[in-house]
Amino acid sequence: MSDASSAATAASVMVAGVHVESFTEKSIVERVMRMASSDGVDVAVGVNAHVCNIARRDARFRALLDESITYADGQSVVWGANLLGGSLSERLATTDIAEPILRAAADEGLPVYFFGAAEGVAEQAAARLRARIPDLRLKTHHGYVSDGELPAVFDDIAAHGTRILFVGMGDPAQRFWVDDHLDRLPPAVLTCGGLFDWLSGANRRAPEWMIRAGLEWLWRLMIEPRRLAKRYLVGNPSFVAAVARQKLRGTSA
Repeated sequence: MSDASSAATAASVMVAGVHVESFTEKSIVERVMRMASSDGVDVAVGVNAHVCNIARRDARFRALLDESITYADGQSVVWGANLLGGSLSERLATTDIAEPILRAAADEGLPVYFFGAAEGVAEQAAARLRARIPDLRLKTHHGYVSDGELPAVFDDIAAHGTRILFVGMGDPAQRFWVDDHLDRLPPAVLTCGGLFDWLSGANRRAPEWMIRAGLEWLWRLMIEPRRLAKRYLVGNPSFVAAVARQKLRGTSA
């Protein structure tokens, strides 16, 4: 790791057991651009209530988050930080910051790679992005590959000259996958969950008023109830309880 080593000294708040750094959209884009131009491999992870809940149960995942550059992907994390006496600049949904990062990469001539999701999804997302960002050098591969097929994917990532890699597999699998293959990855890696589904248009974003009110989780529950019911209906109260316990202990960093 290179840039991630500054995580402990950057402005951050511990929320339900996870350190979350304070970024604005401008500063997270600048950080990713620095990552892409550095030596070694740095990993950026968006933190939401679900990530915090997994981290409390999984020691390996928690340790990997400590080694990562983190930002507040969920509004609940911003609210939790405020309740604990800390301060996070704003919620930075990965869906919202992806395009500013891609535009900055295009401006600097940095090749980008999307890896993950079902066959065709990442490429559909890329086609829409290329239409909006003509100078974007973006290549893709779906995430349904066997261990035996992975070397060819890594060769493709390298041949593209990739400097920024988005890995969309869901947590904790995507962070474990990155850790298992660090020696084959480019300098800037962002784990991004279902980002490609949203960028491709397969999933529709919540109305703006729900996003502003911090209710995008409710929209996602409405459109994918079977998959997300446990995450939100059980996970959200669990996160709130963890923040409350932290508040009672009086720890905010």
